[in-house]
Amino acid sequence: MSFYQTLSEIPLPTAAEFIGNDVLHVTSATRVNARDIKRTLTSSIFLGSDPASSSPAVDAGEMVVSVSAPADSECFPRRAVLRETAEKKRYVEIWIGTILEVSEDVSAAHGSFYSDEFFSGLAFAPSELAIMYVAEANEPKGSGEKFKFTPHIGEGLPGKKRPVIVLFRWDASVKPSHTSLATVAPALDAEHPILFGQPVFSPLDPRTIYATGYEYTRDGRLLGLRWCFNRPSGIWEIKLPEPAEKKDSSPTETSDGALRCPCTKLTPAHRSCRSPRIHHDARNGTARLFWLSCASGGPHGGTFSLHAADLTAQALPRTVLVDTVWAPRAADGFPGLYPDANLPPAPFVVLAGAVNLVFASVWGARATVLMVGAVDGRVTELTPDGDGRLYSWSVLATDGRDRVVCTRSAPTVPYEVVLGQLSSSAEVPWRVVSSPYISPHVRRALSRLAASVVPIPDRAHTQTVVLRPPRPRRGRPGSPPPCIQLLHGGPHGASLTAFSPGAAALALEGYTLSAPNYSGSTGAGEAFVRALLGNCGALDVQDCIATARHLVRLGLAVEGRGKQFVMGGSHGGYLAAHLIGQFPDMFTAAVIRNPVISTDPLSSDIPDWYFNEWAIDYPMASLPEGFRFPAHSEAPDARPPLPPRRTPDESKRVLPSSAMTRVADVTAHVLLHLGGADLRVTPAHGVEFFHALKGNARAGQGVEMQWFPEAGHSLDGVEVARVVWETSRDWFARYRI
Repeated sequence: MSFYQTLSEIPLPTAAEFIGNDVLHVTSATRVNARDIKRTLTSSIFLGSDPASSSPAVDAGEMVVSVSAPADSECFPRRAVLRETAEKKRYVEIWIGTILEVSEDVSAAHGSFYSDEFFSGLAFAPSELAIMYVAEANEPKGSGEKFKFTPHIGEGLPGKKRPVIVLFRWDASVKPSHTSLATVAPALDAEHPILFGQPVFSPLDPRTIYATGYEYTRDGRLLGLRWCFNRPSGIWEIKLPEPAEKKDSSPTETSDGALRCPCTKLTPAHRSCRSPRIHHDARNGTARLFWLSCASGGPHGGTFSLHAADLTAQALPRTVLVDTVWAPRAADGFPGLYPDANLPPAPFVVLAGAVNLVFASVWGARATVLMVGAVDGRVTELTPDGDGRLYSWSVLATDGRDRVVCTRSAPTVPYEVVLGQLSSSAEVPWRVVSSPYISPHVRRALSRLAASVVPIPDRAHTQTVVLRPPRPRRGRPGSPPPCIQLLHGGPHGASLTAFSPGAAALALEGYTLSAPNYSGSTGAGEAFVRALLGNCGALDVQDCIATARHLVRLGLAVEGRGKQFVMGGSHGGYLAAHLIGQFPDMFTAAVIRNPVISTDPLSSDIPDWYFNEWAIDYPMASLPEGFRFPAHSEAPDARPPLPPRRTPDESKRVLPSSAMTRVADVTAHVLLHLGGADLRVTPAHGVEFFHALKGNARAGQGVEMQWFPEAGHSLDGVEVARVVWETSRDWFARYRI
């Protein structure tokens, strides 16, 4: 078995829950290369002893989502589990400890449960006798409705079109338990389609829920959501109907039995908002709603703001706790918020009576843990890199008081589960409570790798994460090993110091890896993000070639045949294609995945990308704050402007930045990996590039393409990812010296 196969099967912790005071329930994702499957593993970590002990990881099935009720007084609070089997049977289960209180087969009621980062949500009502979750609505019946065009949610969410919020209630006093299930149908009209997800219950009113609403564009598009945080979206208040015994003069159910509910938008049109979270303190009666936002339109990834609203106040006053940071005040100063797609499900801790939110955020080339005051917005970094070990962190959960559980990793250290207990001074001793089994042979090999973060002189905030193979043995000096530039996509993403099985495995094959954060990357302020707009194919390319040359000056790499390689996907593929075209004498070989080659939108699920990245305005305002359904549903001024179409002059202006304009200059050996089901960058980009390369190939120049007909943009299927890595390794090995 190769290093890649071993390392790619190391479990990645994805979620955690505190069960009482002494048990931590951890969910992890892993791959099984021999069976070409992904698995979800669950384990229990017992925190009462030091070191902590764990139960064996158990295969939880194809998909499991769970949450515990926030009942501090109970040793075993209720726990809700959404379980979907390989046979596509779906169950809602309510557990108390090891006792199954309720089990309901909901397979016929709706489609698959949502477990993504944009819509999924699982929450207990304050009564603890109802839960709320998100699922795909059943296909409409009748041929006319069945074949009516409905936009899909986009790349990474195949088959998802109609998310609905589902209310599940039960009465445990009756045996067998009486249950009821209903879907929430906000009272929208045909002119304002909105998809709702991420629902949370109000702790003050059993009839009120808050949710994220994603809006269609005026021309009927649903812009792709994955990796894109600038979509028309907002936080909405939805009012459930009165109970059946309280008769309402207006109908409360639609023809299919869904609950018809009025709703009100709480956030402004120019901000894209998501991730509602509520902190409730029953002792003093406070309840506050928190959410994330970033600018609508513009770059897909940027600097977030953190907001709060007091639910106990009649006017619902709002506070910006952490605003957009345009540029850090110092070279190593706070760059702003760059969290994951959402806040953690349970982000709250209480220190000396003060409520704080805890979550991970990108800061330079690391993801670090931040604590933000819920009242004053004060930001404290809880995991500075004082020891130089380059850990990147992710927050899984808190216990609502002073403990937080995270996962951390470094370029040479796979994912560990760590527990921290905060003091009133925000000092945190971290304790590893679970680490994966790694054979001694592999652990020794990883320990011999060397990682560092190297700033690039005179290139603003550009820096690169470098991973080097073991040094030659004594008496066998030689030139530096071949160097591979790993180019992240986005372009508004980041290369982090988190563990990467593919990168570590390539380093163990004897390569130096360099993963630059070029202009446009996140984690260094909004100015650095927006500097790339209108400069694609120039500024980012110059940052990458400057990185390669700086490593040569430092003696970490050398120029010459068989010594410099490049690989990247999406915008990273765009950069790789530009680098081998603009600097044909620098790079010997390239591996390019689902690259952006053309500057035309073609059939992408994110057509706005092809406008914003070239500094062409693509308006993306959503419905205004305070808009109500059904009261304002006929307002003619509520509709956003029509999305633009590229003018001939604009197309002519951006054409030189297409990688295809340099294809005749390419002398490098090129291997392409394309997903036939890619919705983000249509495969026509890569196919045309392949044929152009073949047509211009010199004698002896290698040009090959791997085609994965059912793979999407990420190429992250188990078999597909393995084949991509293995063929990349073999391609570079063919041309290295």
